[in-house]
Amino acid sequence: EIDTTMRPIHGAVMAGNAIAFVAGLCGVFVMGSALAGDRRLVIAGYRAGEVVSARLVVLGAATALVVAVSALVTAANFSPANWPAFIVGLVLIGSMYAGIGALAGAVLDKLAATYLILFLAMTDLGIVQNPMFGDGTPDGWAVVLPGHGPSRVMVDGAFSDSFHASAELWLSFGWVVAIAVCVAVVLR
Repeated sequence: EIDTTMRPIHGAVMAGNAIAFVAGLCGVFVMGSALAGDRRLVIAGYRAGEVVSARLVVLGAATALVVAVSALVTAANFSPANWPAFIVGLVLIGSMYAGIGALAGAVLDKLAATYLILFLAMTDLGIVQNPMFGDGTPDGWAVVLPGHGPSRVMVDGAFSDSFHASAELWLSFGWVVAIAVCVAVVLR
């Protein structure tokens, strides 16, 4: 049990919220704007896997930049107890929401996809998973949302020298793989 004020908790969880918003929007706009061009590349002779892989590399680079900037801004105002676990949580949040944004950008128009990402990120990470609300732990049904695992990894890294979120880490990896498979299938 950790006894702390809202300031350090806010410092820890806002990095994940910011990453979810921005990485999700990167997914929306990278994929949404590239679909017509990607189709033309496939018609011109490129394999669909090559085109999808190139697009995912661009999205991965954008997500890495978002995570790096967010971690640097966080470091200026908050020092997690376990930086590696904290960074892993941030990377997982960015990967998930970039993929969700890519899916939304591929199947919805840009405005609808943008609103979906904003709503999902705020609901999932900003309210349901946020330890500032309630007794500090999310409700039981929160585990079905994508942000549960990585937010638990992130909070564990923020406040504990040792790692206690192994199950949540594996849950996060499952979400990342499932979202990546969905993105690959939808974009092919």
